[in-house]
Amino acid sequence: MNETSPSSSNFFFGTSIKSRIRRFLNCRFVKVFLLLFIVLNIFCVGLETDKSVYAKYSSILQKIETYSVILFTVEYLLRFISMDKIRNAVKPLMMMDLLAILPYYLAFFTVDLRFLRILRLLRIMGVFKLSRHFGALQLIGGIFYRRRTELLCLFGVLLLLIFISSFFIFYAESAAQPDVFHNILDAFWWTVVTITTVGYGDVCPVTAVGKLLSAFIILVGIMLFALPTSILTADFLNEFRKNNTKQ
Repeated sequence: MNETSPSSSNFFFGTSIKSRIRRFLNCRFVKVFLLLFIVLNIFCVGLETDKSVYAKYSSILQKIETYSVILFTVEYLLRFISMDKIRNAVKPLMMMDLLAILPYYLAFFTVDLRFLRILRLLRIMGVFKLSRHFGALQLIGGIFYRRRTELLCLFGVLLLLIFISSFFIFYAESAAQPDVFHNILDAFWWTVVTITTVGYGDVCPVTAVGKLLSAFIILVGIMLFALPTSILTADFLNEFRKNNTKQ
């Protein structure tokens, strides 16, 4: 009698139990219930930024946070158990689920108040759990992932241009405006604001070389930012047409 070794895809429970868990998690009532808790949790994170509101309703907000973490922990464990392969645990949606609950548990192992504040800030990661319940967000995320090579290349070129421009504008303006361009970090800030065509107006070149460089950076910035927009738009329209064709 030949014995088949257990498949690595069934590393915890049998296929029938996993399929039941998946059906339960994909149930409309469960999805709506989880969605409401996600929205409630994000809303409470926003309320906590108001010190007067937090001082008055801190006990209620802490209870909501605790119940939310318990619920999201159970959800994460169920999704982990129902996975076919253990390497699926590092997929983006699973990592988002983990990051949404991890700050709560890490807070028990630290007494550093600065680190605690960072952990509290990470609670906003719960907003990314919404992507699990909205197909459009998953569609956009998939497009970014597929086009990651092109986007990283464009980002690298843009970063290189920012660094080069920062050095040029620093040496062009530092003598005329020593209080404004007193180090390369100020020049870096100006370059980022200029190349994105935001233009806050807090820093402006006054020399002829600086103005000429500004015009060049603005034009190049417009062209560079148009490239990823066109790539993502074309992919989004293709995916949208495919989904409509399937339906």
